[in-house]
Parts: sequence; structure tokens; C-alpha cells
Amino acid sequence: MHNAFDIRAVLRQLPVRIESAVAYSDRLLLGTATGALLMYRVVEPTKDRPLNISLMETKKAFARKAIEHLDVIKEAGVLVCLADGLVTLYDLHSLSGATPLNNTRGANLVAVHTAVDYIDGIPTLVSKLAVHAKRKLVVLEWRDAEFYKSLEYSAAEKITAMQFASASLLVVSTAREFLTLQLSQNQWDDLFPADTASLRTVAAGSLSAVGNNGTGPESTSSPQPASSGGMWGSWGIGLSGSSTDVKTIIARMPGEKLLLCHEDIGVFINSAGKLCRQEYADPTLFSRVPTGITHTSSYVISISSDHGGSDTKTNVEVRNIGTQALVQQLCLTDETPMQVFNGSGGKHVWAVGRHTVWRLIPVPIQQQVEDVLAAGQYDEALSLVARSDSILESEKEELTVKIRWLRARWLFREQA
Repeated sequence: MHNAFDIRAVLRQLPVRIESAVAYSDRLLLGTATGALLMYRVVEPTKDRPLNISLMETKKAFARKAIEHLDVIKEAGVLVCLADGLVTLYDLHSLSGATPLNNTRGANLVAVHTAVDYIDGIPTLVSKLAVHAKRKLVVLEWRDAEFYKSLEYSAAEKITAMQFASASLLVVSTAREFLTLQLSQNQWDDLFPADTASLRTVAAGSLSAVGNNGTGPESTSSPQPASSGGMWGSWGIGLSGSSTDVKTIIARMPGEKLLLCHEDIGVFINSAGKLCRQEYADPTLFSRVPTGITHTSSYVISISSDHGGSDTKTNVEVRNIGTQALVQQLCLTDETPMQVFNGSGGKHVWAVGRHTVWRLIPVPIQQQVEDVLAAGQYDEALSLVARSDSILESEKEELTVKIRWLRARWLFREQA
């Protein structure tokens, strides 16, 4: 283990209760329980200047009730606001021009995605917004920042979490299972069947394989349990227990991957909805049940409401995204964090409580590499160098060669 982040409480004892937050560019937006929206300007730290956050504007009557969720489609210049079970779109630059989406009444979940897609051979910037409202999904699409279309899809069960795996594939969870929706075909597929054991059993490797041997979704016109058998039995995933017992998270990860987490265990899937079994031979095992998950290029960061025993009071966990090894455990003081998210393409990590905002400031990458090498953790060092976005590509090859040489020398001495 080594220090990957330092914690700093950048906002304390706010007089209003925070319900949601989002960061983009040099802005931090906080949605409150009263419906007010707080806009902060963020000045990033340098060698000579610490991180600085200043309040720019307060919109007291931004929403009639609590702002439950905020999201940004930067490429389309859209701010997404979920309040009182209704999604409303605003101009991102002026925070005005409210456009309520009346077909999203009863909404409880929102997901966004932007990527370059080739349409008729022409590279096009495609942004999508998915909203779960009661028994349906509403998906809006923008092309090159211009609104293109809106479609609706029926959902047989209540959805508890969702994320885009790609522009054409939506991954969701219900109280019983993980599913995918192929948007272009309006087709629901079983990702993992509902009649398998819980994700806790996956870590023990005692589950039977699912449908197509755990390699990806098996197409069906409606979700049906898949048959068992096959070599990838330990990767069978299902949800057990009533909906009130199940805590599922679908978190976006680098490289167009998603981390599907149930209780304290998670697995990675790629943009096609297939298990990343070559990169991740085992499930990710968290020390405590996460209530929120985000990432940087090198790390998976999770928060929990459980501080643990009296000897180890922590509520933040940092894991190497490549090796899945536990890197650091931290404690956000003052209050329990309720949300963790990143900004600036995963470079900045924020955590939010009811009246407190923290920033996880990364330790310089050179120091981190030196620390893991000093501890003899050569595989960790190789993973850190390979995944870091703070090291120039021209320097990565040289560092990798040096670390491999150090590992070879250590192995030679061990065998001597």
C-alpha cells in the first residue's frame, strides 16, 4: 500500500443540504434540498498556489423541490437536472432556458454518454441521455451538438442502476439481474441470469456458468433465465434477495469499460457487454460495501457509509484498476460521504457529503512510483506507469524497461 491521494475539505458546514453535484471544466455545481443551485469556480493547484474554490452564483429557485441529480452533456452544451421526478434540460453556459421533458415524469435514474460514431462513413459526435421513468426508458440523442431524436423503450421491471456501455448499448440492473438493452434493435438481453447465486458466491468460484459461458449477453426477446454449464462458472452473476436487500452500482471505468458491483463484489465488462476475463481473472473484492464508485486512469475509488471497526475507521478505498490490489484507505471526516465522482475526464476526484465537499488530490506520480518500488511491488509499479495519464508516452517505455530490470534483478537474487 502507498499514498495515492491526499484529502482536502474544500467546502465545510454549508448552510444548505447538498443533494447532488457535478464537475466540468473549471466549474463545480451543487444541487440542494431547497432546489437552489450553487455554482463554484475551481482554480486548480500549482506549485505556488493551492486549490481554490469560490462561489460564483446562487440560483435560489432553480428547481421547485430538491435537486436529486445533476449531469452534464458538455459536447451538446446541456445541463441535465432531475428534480421532483422530472428531468429538465438547461443551457449549460447560461443555466437558463429550462426545457422540461414531460415524458420523463416519475424519473429516478439518468445516464449520459458521448463518443465519436461513424454515421454513413462520416465521423459524428453523438451524445445520448437515458432516463428511467416508471416502466419505460426515454433516450435522447444529439449529433454534433444538435438535437436529433428521442425514443422510448418499455421496461418490464423497475431499474435500480444504469450506464451506457456504448452509444448503442445500455446496461441496467433490476432487483434480480443485470440486463442490456440494444437500442438500435429495441432488444433486451440477459447479461447474467436471475436464478444464480449472489455476487458473493462468485468470489468463491462456486457458481455454474451462464447462458453462453459467461462471454456476453444471450439475445432474447424478453429476459429469461439461461442454462448452466461451461468452464467460466465462477463468472456467473445474479442478484439474490429482495429489492430492499440489494445494492447495485454500475460505474463507468476507463477504456469504455463498466464495473458492475453488487454488495462488496464487482466485475468488469467491455463496451460490447462481455466480461473482461483476460484482463481481470478474478472479481474485484471491496473491503466494505460501496455506496459510490468512480475512477481515475489508474485507480478505482469507492466510498462507503460503514467506517469499519474502532481500529480502522475508513470510508474511502483506493484500488489499482489493473491489479485490483488495495492501495490506500482514507477517512473523510466531518460527515459521511454520499457521492463520489470525477471531473476533467477522470483527472479530478470529488466527494460530497450533506454539508461538506472534499477533493482527493493525487500524490505526484513520481513519488508514487518510488514508493511502490521501495516496497518491492514491481507489478504495481508497472501497472501504475502503464495506466497513468501524468506520464508522457515517451517516458513510459523507459520507465517500464527500468522497472522490469529491477524486477529481474530481484528475482535473480531471490533464486540465488
